[in-house]
Amino acid sequence: MLFNKLSIFLVFVFSAWSIQCSNITIPLNKTITKGNKQLYGDFLNINKSSMIQVKFGNVNPNVSFIVFQVHSHDYNISVCNNSCVTDSTEFSTNVGFYSSVKPSIDTYYIKNDNSVNIKLYIAVHGYLERDPIPGGCNMELPVSVSPYTLANFNKHYINVMASPAKSYDDEYCISVNSVVVKFYRMYLPERNFDANTYFEGIKNMMTLEKIQENGQEIPMTMWGMRRMISAYPGTGSVYVAVAYDAESDYYSVYSPTYTYACSPLNDDCQLLDALVSRFACAFLIFLGVFVCYFGHRFFKTEMFLFGFISGVVITYILISLMAELDFSELLGASLLSGVFFAGIWYIFWWFYGIPVIAVLLPALNLGFLVASIFYYKLPGDTRLLMNNFNFWSLFICITILVALILVCIAFVSNILCCSVLGAYAVVFAMDFYFGSNLKYILINTLRRATVPEFNWVVLAAPFEWRDALVTIIWVTLSMTGFLFQHYHNRGRPPFPPPPRGMIPRIVPVTYGTLSNEYSRPGESTQNDRPLHSERTPLFVNTMSQ
Repeated sequence: MLFNKLSIFLVFVFSAWSIQCSNITIPLNKTITKGNKQLYGDFLNINKSSMIQVKFGNVNPNVSFIVFQVHSHDYNISVCNNSCVTDSTEFSTNVGFYSSVKPSIDTYYIKNDNSVNIKLYIAVHGYLERDPIPGGCNMELPVSVSPYTLANFNKHYINVMASPAKSYDDEYCISVNSVVVKFYRMYLPERNFDANTYFEGIKNMMTLEKIQENGQEIPMTMWGMRRMISAYPGTGSVYVAVAYDAESDYYSVYSPTYTYACSPLNDDCQLLDALVSRFACAFLIFLGVFVCYFGHRFFKTEMFLFGFISGVVITYILISLMAELDFSELLGASLLSGVFFAGIWYIFWWFYGIPVIAVLLPALNLGFLVASIFYYKLPGDTRLLMNNFNFWSLFICITILVALILVCIAFVSNILCCSVLGAYAVVFAMDFYFGSNLKYILINTLRRATVPEFNWVVLAAPFEWRDALVTIIWVTLSMTGFLFQHYHNRGRPPFPPPPRGMIPRIVPVTYGTLSNEYSRPGESTQNDRPLHSERTPLFVNTMSQ
């Protein structure tokens, strides 16, 4: 074991000889306050394939230990302390190290293995003896004391983690409840990948007073040292953990981290990276405008479209739960099933033509959207609804309640459903181009239905100027669409006759014979005459004839 550590150290030293090296000394004599314990914070440029040695001097006598932080944007950096062995080296964009002041503070080495020059932000925070040690009870991460916050993501959610903190008088981490760790989040401007914006966000989540001013607490769901947040790719977010002593005002702040829920260097966080996706969004905009302004006028087309949308959503959820398919295969199967479901719904209207039942499907779609909006803005600390049975029971109740209210006024409600749902189809497609997040009203509901453990995810949806603009467009389209359709359909029958043009009728021709004739609803044929009247005798004397 000792030989392995020595060999790693020698490799690091020999590699340092072959690159450009420089030294800096940071003074730590600044006075700390209750809300701001930052001793130093400044930018530093490090050249490509170079290394910087960091030492400290003039330490504040009240400080018992420090947390040394190094933050870069997009590019990972290597940071190690005195020994530079495996369990004392970190490789990331957001690095944090713990060091005791006595007998002496560690010396740190920052190495840039990238082929570009990097701008760094270096910060040092000093803490008192009774302050909890962030990451002091670490049992999973390679560095023995890990005072930093970690964030990783997939296409559905972001995982934010930190190691448990240690109380000043709990040497062996026996008392778990003596220190409470809380997590905080702050969103960066949407679709903004600028380095200056990133560094400003990191600085605004570094001290307790800044965290309380700019951040929002992420409620605990199932795990004490882990949080799950719904992913909104392209919207940057900064995360930090704060360790509070359970019985006093002492605290310590972990090193913050960030994520865009995508990789700007690799895919530029493009939400529409394929020509087919862009064509689909453009087509959805056209379709949404048509339904918003002309849906009720073309009632049969509306019935087919709402049947198609319902079939796609239902099939997407069912297949996702039953089989593991690629997104393209899943989407293709859902579209095919949607066409089949739309055909069935259209045939139902063809044969029966009952307006109340025909309007029920658009009303259910609008109820589904209303329930999704409720879930989208649901407070994250509503633990009762993290139970799937409770959540889906309430979700279905909201959907059905909205539908039943709407079908009571079939004509007006059908126009309302067309205008609101058509307008949402427009903003759903526009959302991909604008980079806002209103599309996740629907996407988060589909995630809740298909992604395992998504019931523990905190949505915490951002609402910035892009979202406000898209919301205004949605409301404007809905109102103008409703007014236009209501004005355009005045004086007309509220609903068209069923598509079946002819209805078979059995008309008697002479006594004892029948003939099948067809007539349109509301019309009479030449033989459609009353067979009896008040003056028709009940018995006819045929003997006299």
